Amino acid sequence: MFFGRTPRQWVNYWFQLTGTVDRKTYLYSGLFLMAVRVLSDVLILAILSGPAKLKALHPLFFFAPTFASRGAIIQDVTGSSSTSSIAVGWMVLIALPMLWIGVSMSFRRARDIGISQWWGLLFFLPILNFVVIAAFCVMSTSTVQRPGPLHPHDEESFFKSAMTSLAAATVFGVVITAFAVLILGDYGASLFVATPVVIGTIAGWRVNHPVYRGLTPALSSAFVSAMFCGGALLVFALEGIVCLAMVAPLVFLLALVGGALGASVARVSSSAKSSVTTMALVIPIIGTADANLPQDLPLYEMTSEIHVDAPPEAVWPNVVGFSELPPPADWLLNTGIACPLRARIEGEGVGAIRYCEFTTGPFVEPITVWDPPNLLGFNVIEQPAPMHEWSPYEEVYAPHLEDTMLSQKGQFELIRTETGTLLRGTTWYTLDIAPGMYWRLWSDFVVHRIHMRVLKHVKQLSESAA
Repeated sequence: MFFGRTPRQWVNYWFQLTGTVDRKTYLYSGLFLMAVRVLSDVLILAILSGPAKLKALHPLFFFAPTFASRGAIIQDVTGSSSTSSIAVGWMVLIALPMLWIGVSMSFRRARDIGISQWWGLLFFLPILNFVVIAAFCVMSTSTVQRPGPLHPHDEESFFKSAMTSLAAATVFGVVITAFAVLILGDYGASLFVATPVVIGTIAGWRVNHPVYRGLTPALSSAFVSAMFCGGALLVFALEGIVCLAMVAPLVFLLALVGGALGASVARVSSSAKSSVTTMALVIPIIGTADANLPQDLPLYEMTSEIHVDAPPEAVWPNVVGFSELPPPADWLLNTGIACPLRARIEGEGVGAIRYCEFTTGPFVEPITVWDPPNLLGFNVIEQPAPMHEWSPYEEVYAPHLEDTMLSQKGQFELIRTETGTLLRGTTWYTLDIAPGMYWRLWSDFVVHRIHMRVLKHVKQLSESAA
């Protein structure tokens, strides 16, 4: 036992949502969990990059506010984007339970102080969360008596509670999304992580207030609220169908987490007149700070390959430029995502300009490496929109369609084999959207499909001419 609790009791205490947390326990728990996180990060980096490169990391790395900034630092030190991606992936997995503990304990600490427990949401805010944690460690326990159990006359119909929770959560989600998109032009963690959690929390709390009805109504209300919010964004032309479908798994999961959180809040407090207002004010603060937070974007790398039954000399001309591609058979490329049509080149050698035409416009690619018939490398200096969104409207007001995902450079590598050529296509790109680990799953998936459309066409042209 340590500090009066067994390890099992500490785990239960950290993860629960009921009760309160005094400042001494909050401080010691925070220091212990921070030490665990730092040691786990050190272990991950030592295994993946080796002790020598680990020493090159500045100690402040472990306090980097976002995983994107950590990924960029790791990539600079190791020189490997794959190492950076794997390291950040493990760090995210380890951080998830820590995040839950931090939020739940901050909620309970605020409750113990006697302020609105929604101030615990400031735990989500990079940099400012350290100030909030410090304040929570020094503020005293409130002596004000907390609200007692509900009385029978406080009851209202389930239908009224459900409809009110749905309306409040949906309106909040639309307003915050419009603020982030139209005013801040930001697609950070405040929009895709904090906002879904708060939508679910509002819905889970309201459906259980003033009468506590249980976890299932809270989760159901949170899920439906997230769905209605997506529908409202479509109606107001703030998003299109494809992007909503991509973000849906993340939003629904986080909304359910928020629903459970809201149910817990409602269970322990029957009076929260200013709670929703307080919570609604926190997210714009997080969004504003998130939008102005400087960070270096990691450079992601995606490689696809195909075997061509033709020598590199026959493949090279079809890599430099290729004729009109047939209509895409891939279902993904029929959803409005930018799809390659043809490629041409002006000039020859380093400095020549290659134009790769997509359904949304051309990629302008000055040649940086010209080594026929082995390697063609190029930068990307101009690129079109990544997609035509599916929407009831001709125009969708979504800034992420302009500069969230940017290709930086690419190359085609032709490797001679006994039976022909191994053709590899690689794209390097950046993502200015959070959480990067989630969106990279989609971006790699899409880039690979685009690669394969081109590689298969080059294969067909080369083999037919050989």
